[in-house]
Amino acid sequence: MAYLKKNERYNAILATAMKIITQEGIAAITARRVAHEANIAVGQIHHHFKSVGQLKAEALARVTEELITKTQLSYQNESIINQIINIISPIEGEIGSVMRKLWNEAVFLAERDPDIKLAYKQSIEEWHSATTKLIEEGKHKQLITTQNSSGLAWQLIALSCGFDSLAVVEEFRFDIDTIKNHIIKILCQKE
Repeated sequence: MAYLKKNERYNAILATAMKIITQEGIAAITARRVAHEANIAVGQIHHHFKSVGQLKAEALARVTEELITKTQLSYQNESIINQIINIISPIEGEIGSVMRKLWNEAVFLAERDPDIKLAYKQSIEEWHSATTKLIEEGKHKQLITTQNSSGLAWQLIALSCGFDSLAVVEEFRFDIDTIKNHIIKILCQKE
């Protein structure tokens, strides 16, 4: 085991937890698992994080931040409407798959774990902020007419969460075009 400075060890532990979350979900995080994969002693995790819950929460927040950033970068050359569609409902590809699984698990765990609840709240706020920024850009380009960009962002986030909740039952899953059409209708409605 190589010697790492305190912040390097902290980052290594967090990176390992993020990798596990991305591949297997939040519940797969245990102190032993992270210690084994990071090749460190379990005590190091407790030295850097007050609890495994805090580690899970920080990893969740960081993974969410990275997924939002990847989504923004992946679609930055598309129209504002397509950028909004893809940040609101990242359905396609690996990013969408990871995000859907992660959000669904986070919603479930947030009701029982205050650390996860806080990380989930922060992630939703970040999602809202990124969406509001895109809506403002759409307003500036006269593609979207709304008096309340923040309210419109919340409406779109609620729509996305609703589609995700319905998708648990196969028969209620909507195809990608239907979801995109609903988002476009909300974006283009006149107030």
